[in-house]
Amino acid sequence: MPFSRFAKMPGEKRESLLTIAAQEFAAHGFEAASLNRILEEAQIGKSSAYYYFEDKADLFCTVVKYCLERLQFAPDRETIISLTVQTYWAAVAEIRDQPLLRTLQRPWLFGVMRAAERLSPESLQHESLANLTQYLTNYTMTGLGALIKRGQELGLIRTDVPNELLFAWFRAIDDASDSWVLAHLEQLDQEEILHISHQTITTIKQALASPPIPL
Repeated sequence: MPFSRFAKMPGEKRESLLTIAAQEFAAHGFEAASLNRILEEAQIGKSSAYYYFEDKADLFCTVVKYCLERLQFAPDRETIISLTVQTYWAAVAEIRDQPLLRTLQRPWLFGVMRAAERLSPESLQHESLANLTQYLTNYTMTGLGALIKRGQELGLIRTDVPNELLFAWFRAIDDASDSWVLAHLEQLDQEEILHISHQTITTIKQALASPPIPL
């Protein structure tokens, strides 16, 4: 995490640095991203950068969490508990739609999250990056776990296979769709993105739905 004095950097300059860094990491990944390029574009000297961050990995971790906050993947607990049989799948679709629509305006948001998923084994030897990976796994599993549990309580999601397998099915379909959308983002408009997102949820729903009761 950045040194506490990072919070005292002027807001506009802090936002500029994080945005520029996010674009660099999204375009090149963590390993190939250039700290010098980031600092030059942000008009920050290297000595000033080390006043706020321990190293490039520290900046990357900060940027990932910055993007995660803006994507808002996980609904809060109260929202999940309030879901009903009638509202559940529409709400899941909405939860999935919104990050994609934010990405349409700022594609680097999702790009940074992809960079975090693709850290090399060598990079993961760095303690802060290993901790980041664990943080993201916990974040995803906590939110997805709560959503699947509520679906099971409502009788909408199957309980005849381990939850770990349900997580894997959900994430495999979701990740495949997201990867395709990101690869074609420049050719897609909002309507097309929403159509693909809703078809993705339909596929997830079919995979996770409770099997029919035998006659």
